[in-house]
Amino acid sequence: MPNSSTRASHRLLTAAFVCILLGATTPAGRGEHLPPKIAPEATTWKPASIFKKDSKDEFKKQPRMNLSGAACVPTTPKFTSCLIANDEKKYAQFFSIEGNVLVPRKLIRLSDDDNDPDAEGVAYGKGFFYVTGSHGRSRHGDEKNRSSYVVFRIAVDPQTGAPKTEPNAKKVDGVESSSRLRDVIKNDDDVEAYVNEPLAEGGVNIEGIAVRKGRMYFGLRGPSLKRHAFVVSVDADALFTKDDDLEPDTTSLELGKNTGIRDLAVVSDGLLILAGPTREEDVPYTVWLWDGSSETAKPLATLDLSKVKEGAKAEILLPLDEDATSIRVLVMFDGVENGGAKSFKIKR
Repeated sequence: MPNSSTRASHRLLTAAFVCILLGATTPAGRGEHLPPKIAPEATTWKPASIFKKDSKDEFKKQPRMNLSGAACVPTTPKFTSCLIANDEKKYAQFFSIEGNVLVPRKLIRLSDDDNDPDAEGVAYGKGFFYVTGSHGRSRHGDEKNRSSYVVFRIAVDPQTGAPKTEPNAKKVDGVESSSRLRDVIKNDDDVEAYVNEPLAEGGVNIEGIAVRKGRMYFGLRGPSLKRHAFVVSVDADALFTKDDDLEPDTTSLELGKNTGIRDLAVVSDGLLILAGPTREEDVPYTVWLWDGSSETAKPLATLDLSKVKEGAKAEILLPLDEDATSIRVLVMFDGVENGGAKSFKIKR
């Protein structure tokens, strides 16, 4: 990736120099200046039924605890076709939102590999749902978790959101996959040194994905280097070709010490970033607005999660509606039954 290392080094040095000159503290860690803290809305969100597990799952009657990514087709009426992924299973599940109720629908199998793809993020763009694997090792494991180096896409009707192939929970049908992103990350000057490190040691781990204006953006939970997190982007259509130019690019964004990207979501004027701890650090969850191309993101809010189950991890950021002054979002959690959805109204 030409000049990415030089550009990144220049950005990091410039940011550090500015902070020294101003004597400033910068956002996103305990004891630092943070965006305004906001409490969740009073709305009670609930599932109509549990998000399912497949028929072979030993605990199939228990609700899912590891929901990790979701996105919706911009249908009219809204939220009639959404997809949610689980980072410990080989399938995703369609759902809809009716008022304050999440309605689970059909399962769709993503992979027939022996190991699960560690699905961490879901996006929608131009007639396709996309699901990304983590592209990284497990938290403490030495194995390379090869099944995670994949991006899936599922064709849907852009008007209704209906899948073009009937969802199949037992075998892969109507799901394309691409492993091309792995080489992009391996050859990226900014993060290549962390490709083979486990997450617990700051290794590469993708958790966010979004598609905007023909580009597919991948938000990295790790590594976090000198207060910066990374977004890797490629041409969305080229990713699912054999050798078309991916036009890769990497942007480092200053989000704070030990702070990585936990999800990405598209809004009218850019991308929302859900940021949080790279591992288990005492770092708050914050929301930022980024235009998708510049080298800075605007801090919008710190989420008050004091009433959320201890140990839960905010991993899903789903825009509900927006206007010129605010964005309303749904946040869901890994570690809470059925995601434990909470909604927040965030000022721009």
